[in-house]
Amino acid sequence: MKVLISGGGTGGHIYPALAVAMQLKEKYDADILFLGSDDGLETQLVPAAGLRLVTVKAGKLQRYVSWGTIKKAARVPVGMMQAIGIVRRFHPDVAFTSGGYVAVPAGLGARLSGVPLLMHQQDVPPNLSNKLLMRLASHISVAFADSLRFFPSQKTSLVGNPIRQEILDVRSKTPQEARTALGFDPAVPLLLVTGGSQGARHLNQVVCKALPELLNHCQVLQISGKKLFEETRSLSDEILKGSSEEVRKRYHLVPYMSEEMPLALQAAELVVCRAGASTLSELAVLGKPSILVPLPPGIGASPQEANAAMFGRQGAAEVVINDQFTVEALLERTNRLFTEQSALQVMAEAVSKLSLPDATATIADKIAQMAHVSGVTTAKNEVLSI
Repeated sequence: MKVLISGGGTGGHIYPALAVAMQLKEKYDADILFLGSDDGLETQLVPAAGLRLVTVKAGKLQRYVSWGTIKKAARVPVGMMQAIGIVRRFHPDVAFTSGGYVAVPAGLGARLSGVPLLMHQQDVPPNLSNKLLMRLASHISVAFADSLRFFPSQKTSLVGNPIRQEILDVRSKTPQEARTALGFDPAVPLLLVTGGSQGARHLNQVVCKALPELLNHCQVLQISGKKLFEETRSLSDEILKGSSEEVRKRYHLVPYMSEEMPLALQAAELVVCRAGASTLSELAVLGKPSILVPLPPGIGASPQEANAAMFGRQGAAEVVINDQFTVEALLERTNRLFTEQSALQVMAEAVSKLSLPDATATIADKIAQMAHVSGVTTAKNEVLSI
């Protein structure tokens, strides 16, 4: 079974695609080719996972016009032709896209070549890329029930978001064991702060300014983002220069985490983060309470605000709009949640109810079924009911 997989730009699109790829290799001995953008994080993560990667020029589609958007849009037809050529050389039996603007040339290239396409929708509302692909997709899988209304019911299934096996495996450790493995004091609660693979300047600044009080009742692991690391380190050093060594030892700043990220999530009592779909799905699987600060909308709607609102309605997280995320807002919530352990427990139970931990296997099985329908006959490829 030959499978073309595409998802790129940020870790939120790449990690779910990698999870599906590894499941397909392990369960079906599939031949995987990963199609990514030539300037995305997948250029690092996919080879590191031991998978073949080919890249195309991909441009982000926008609903407004500027010189920058024109240049990005000009990459789309180039990437389309590249993707069609790749599909015809690789001859996949089925294609899977997990989002990101590279999904457009990958998905269209597959369908124009007669290859069945499983399109995955991660966020609650579909972005422009998936709106373009949805009519062509052979089947659509969605992560959240709130997304079902956007797609044709006859070809759409609620399955959840694919989760990295490392995230599933880390559930065998207690938070205390995870903190010990990362070099933290296992007896002191840990606050994890992350702005995603690219970082978030506003989150970094607010958390740094709150450090003198935060560190009185918890440890802090802050993931700044590679490009924001130096400025965040300078700010935190300035804020903590009058603090004791004992207090400073409770604070750890890193630019980025990949292999240790599952441990960091499991170690945390509370997470402050954006509201990307992959992050929320990992929080749900691990049962982690969170303070969500969704990425604010630019021009057009922000899918993160819809994602966060859905978690907020379920009592699975506390939601703070970006403009209202201040030192005072952060400290009010952290002080209350760390003091009232029952509140954290209620939130943990609520977020766990949103977990669909079998999503990776379900999607892999559906891909295998679609490949069989398209003519593949291998010993490991049986017809499955999804």
